[in-house]
Amino acid sequence: MEKLEEIAKELGAEILEVGRPVKTVEQATRETGASPKQVIKSLVIISEKEALLVIVDGESRVDMGKLERLFGKCRFAKPEEVKELTGYEVGGVPPVGIPLRTIVDPKVLENEYVIGGGGAIDRLLRIEPRKIVEYQNAEVIDVRK
Repeated sequence: MEKLEEIAKELGAEILEVGRPVKTVEQATRETGASPKQVIKSLVIISEKEALLVIVDGESRVDMGKLERLFGKCRFAKPEEVKELTGYEVGGVPPVGIPLRTIVDPKVLENEYVIGGGGAIDRLLRIEPRKIVEYQNAEVIDVRK
């Protein structure tokens, strides 16, 4: 958690202490006033080759077919795998500081800022999307349905 706070400070991002669980896009929009397009989902995908952190906006869903054409057979990570790979519980995975190959859908970059997981289910992170790409050395690839 301290590491995420350091990363947030370094990137000019803000950790929002919500004070109650925020696990869905709807809850995040209600708590922050952001639009679903500004809320991002940080999803852990297990491919034949490696584990991936895939980031899409709150209006979109991941297109597994697109991912599989690039990375072979893919599936969503189980909650225990998410915790093991990222150090965070499902619903709290931040878009930065995760030691996985990262894919960001280009629609995410249409926003001035985005709201994502803040390291715990009652915290969110407000960050410029280009900072995610830079920090994670992410690849920008269309992976949404």
